Amino acid sequence: MKLKRLIEALSNVKKVDGKASLEIKGISCDSKSVKDAYVFIAIKGACFNGGDFINEAIDRGACAVVLEYAKAKTFSFTRGSTFIYVNDARRALSEVAAAFYGDVSSRMRLIGVTGTNGKTTTTYLLEGLFDARSEKAGIIGTINYRFGKRLIPASNTTPGVLDLYSLLSNMQKEKVKNCILEVSSHSLDQGRVDGLSFDIAIFTNLTSEHLDYHKDMENYFASKAILFTKIKQGGYAVINKDDPHAEKIIKKVRSEKKAGVITYGIEQEADVSAREIKFSAKGLKFKLCAAGGSIEIASHLIGRHNVYNILAAASAGIAMDMDLNQVKSGIERIAALPGRLEKIDCGQDFLVFVDYAHTGNGLENALKTVRELKPKRILTVFGCGGDRDKSKRPEMGRISSELSDRIFITSDNPRNEDPADIIKQIIEGIAHKKNYVVEVDRLKAIEEALKEAKKGDVVLVAGKGHEAYQVFRDVTLPFDDRQAVRRILNSQKQDSLQLIKGE
Repeated sequence: MKLKRLIEALSNVKKVDGKASLEIKGISCDSKSVKDAYVFIAIKGACFNGGDFINEAIDRGACAVVLEYAKAKTFSFTRGSTFIYVNDARRALSEVAAAFYGDVSSRMRLIGVTGTNGKTTTTYLLEGLFDARSEKAGIIGTINYRFGKRLIPASNTTPGVLDLYSLLSNMQKEKVKNCILEVSSHSLDQGRVDGLSFDIAIFTNLTSEHLDYHKDMENYFASKAILFTKIKQGGYAVINKDDPHAEKIIKKVRSEKKAGVITYGIEQEADVSAREIKFSAKGLKFKLCAAGGSIEIASHLIGRHNVYNILAAASAGIAMDMDLNQVKSGIERIAALPGRLEKIDCGQDFLVFVDYAHTGNGLENALKTVRELKPKRILTVFGCGGDRDKSKRPEMGRISSELSDRIFITSDNPRNEDPADIIKQIIEGIAHKKNYVVEVDRLKAIEEALKEAKKGDVVLVAGKGHEAYQVFRDVTLPFDDRQAVRRILNSQKQDSLQLIKGE
């Protein structure tokens, strides 16, 4: 591709210094991944400023550099490359990606899922719907990015612009015509999906989260709402009618007269709803009701929040003209999700679940779900992540103390913070209750909870779910809650057997 074509795609060019007839072989915003004949886009990130790495990019072979005109005078560059000065480098990144890879979203069905909780589960359920139709689907989300035989560990819920376009382009090369994408508020705010358009946009819910980044709920909601301005003509917005923010999104979508709206819910009257809901440790059952009739759903997933996730996926299926039998078949294919109320069974006489719940609402949903199983006691192990929204820490302390019989407060991913300081902030929300113990070492906290658990209890290990690491200030260590639970339970089983043999 000629550099001239990329320049023509930019909407805010101030000046071009150098040749525009160069042949371009790739684009990057990471100087270390630059190769010969690449374009380097110098954007400012949370930790680094791309402008500081322009000379490195040129040394690695960049033949052109896109940078912000207002900041150009503060840098000293090695010559020999073409410099393209723009008003907004981040916006230019999206435009360059769209020009280089083409309009990828126009050549495939793209479903975007946004909301505080439920995004990952909804994507898995949607994948089940495509399986029921024997259609290939790619998934880009919190746990991993996968399509065909490829399984790529996820670095972010929604990858950066260039990685995202590259993934979608590779899906098309492998004849994958559907992609289900978790769309985070950060990605929407930072313009990572600016060049994409969606056939279906799904809103799950909105509760307090990421306020360290967004500052307040108004900004957080505004970021989420951006997704619903990117729906294709004739597409659909799928909205959780029971969420207090639903009406704002519905009103916005209908005012643009571009997309249809399908609502779902349990409490409010909605297009797709659940009736006669029954919960158990083996799963849930309910009657799914829609304009086309009703059908009985029996899922291995547990909890009221998963009824909402199933309704969200079912509504998207209806938007794709799936009949209710196909919806049922697709939903019921999904047995369990990694780290989402994942049951760990090593033959013990109490239940153990590992869950990703790391917000107040997520923890409340998980605890209410296991309470519905009517355990004798609930023992909860959890902490809060460092360098993240501090306002949720006392709230999670309050929720855990009210809904648990016993709490083991520990470390999550402390990152650059002192774990003891994080724990102190969690305890501030517990007030006068004394149903907690503190154990900073996460492995020991899990071990204490499992050792204390008795027949008929439930142990919930919350916060990290599928994650296989723990992040500290200077090091990231392997740590998987699920593996830790299995090792401890199996060790306890062996100890019990040895005691029996000794007698």
